[in-house]
Amino acid sequence: MQKLFVSSNLVEVESLKDILDQAGIESWIKNQRGSSLAGEVPFAEVFPELWVLHDADYAAAQQFLENWRAAGPYESTAWTCSRCGESHAKDFTSCWNCGCDRPMLA
Repeated sequence: MQKLFVSSNLVEVESLKDILDQAGIESWIKNQRGSSLAGEVPFAEVFPELWVLHDADYAAAQQFLENWRAAGPYESTAWTCSRCGESHAKDFTSCWNCGCDRPMLA
């Protein structure tokens, strides 16, 4: 078992764990609920840590981490539903009116 990633942001750690899970790489989050100890122990001691369970998967997990870090923020624009014609702000990923998924950007 090897430590792959540490962050003060649990959402980041959980997002990366989800990516590894989808790739079939088993991982574990240490200190997932450690924020409740903040103030009683040094803050760096309670940061969430992502650990890869099998050493043989570590190199692949590092590659996913590098790709994840290199990915820029998702840029989007307002869009119109192709099924019902409803207009949506850029943050919507599906039509609130009919449930149709937003088309992928070209």
